[in-house]
Amino acid sequence: MKHTVYGIALAVAAMLVVTITLAVSGKHVRKNEMETSLNTAVEQALEQFQSERGNSESPQDLIARFNQLLLMQMESDSELQVEILNADVEKGVLDVRITETYRNILGKEEKAVCRKSVILEEYSEKKTYHTVTFLSEGALYARYSLYEGGKTVLPETPRKDGKTFRCWVKQGEGQEWDPVHGTVEENLTLEAVFE
Repeated sequence: MKHTVYGIALAVAAMLVVTITLAVSGKHVRKNEMETSLNTAVEQALEQFQSERGNSESPQDLIARFNQLLLMQMESDSELQVEILNADVEKGVLDVRITETYRNILGKEEKAVCRKSVILEEYSEKKTYHTVTFLSEGALYARYSLYEGGKTVLPETPRKDGKTFRCWVKQGEGQEWDPVHGTVEENLTLEAVFE
């Protein structure tokens, strides 16, 4: 009898854990789907807008295109409320908030909200990115990317037991790197020098 009571209590606890896990994971899955769909729809709507820049589009055309792309992305059975906060065709701005209403595994109605603002930027010439890599004792210490012609930003000073950091040198050249006057024109690797 005692084992039966323990078994029933354990089964009830297991069902509660499974229900809670499904409710939490369902919420995350819906939120993730909504964010991904919104990002994709906004970016595709503005990319299509940019490629057809010669045709005069009204904000309503941009909004209709966005709504169509969003509905193609969403797969869940939920109600969507789309609020267009700003749609400026001249400046290439689209600011959208969507509210998704759905029922969780227990039948309770829940809402998830996501907002995305995109400003379409145009560059007269595209600048390329270059990677700046910092090595300490042959191992990766820090790495970041910046536009061509940008100035390097040095990471926190590396440490080595019993030695003092002296400077960063360009790999293969041995000359000290000057972060104030040194601009990045290509991928750059700097090594730490200790005394």
